[in-house]
Amino acid sequence: MLKVVSVLPSQQQSKLRHYLIQHRHHLSTDVSRYAVGRQRFWLEHQAILGSYGKQYQPGTQLPRLWDFCQKVYHQALVQAGLPPQAVRLGLVAYGPVGIKQHRDDTYAAVPAVSINLSTEPTLWGYTPAYAGYEARQPKAVEETVHTLPPGAVVLFNSKNLHRVVRADGDRWSVNLWSISARCWPYFEAYLREQPEEQPPG
Repeated sequence: MLKVVSVLPSQQQSKLRHYLIQHRHHLSTDVSRYAVGRQRFWLEHQAILGSYGKQYQPGTQLPRLWDFCQKVYHQALVQAGLPPQAVRLGLVAYGPVGIKQHRDDTYAAVPAVSINLSTEPTLWGYTPAYAGYEARQPKAVEETVHTLPPGAVVLFNSKNLHRVVRADGDRWSVNLWSISARCWPYFEAYLREQPEEQPPG
């Protein structure tokens, strides 16, 4: 299932875009074979693609943005009637290069949230083989192309095939995940290895 749970007010969109522009120096070229040429950076923690959810490393720390992401993720789950989970990592992407059809990597819990900070409507392809927000028996279904307005907050099943069909040249997106139950022991072990934050001096 894919659901637009809310659309951010235009003033809030502008503030978020301005904030991301201020931090665009964190962007680097995406290493995923599904998004060749895309610019992106990880928030809080980075899942190492290809490790099957077993390896992580620290991501970019932007407390103001992360606080907002936590609220958006929580509200999206509540609006869909899903049990609350803590968002653990995020991916900020920028530019006209979308992403090819794919399912999110092993680390990703099924309900994911994407914030579309585009300047024009974004076309998103989504194949709802799993009808709800759980990975149960898949159905044979065709892709549906959705038109996402600027500011759309989208809740979707991360194990359904999805892609960005068309994005404008100045589009930002923020993608948020919890950690899947099967990968949680690895993520928890990674967290234990991280140095404790020192209080400001």
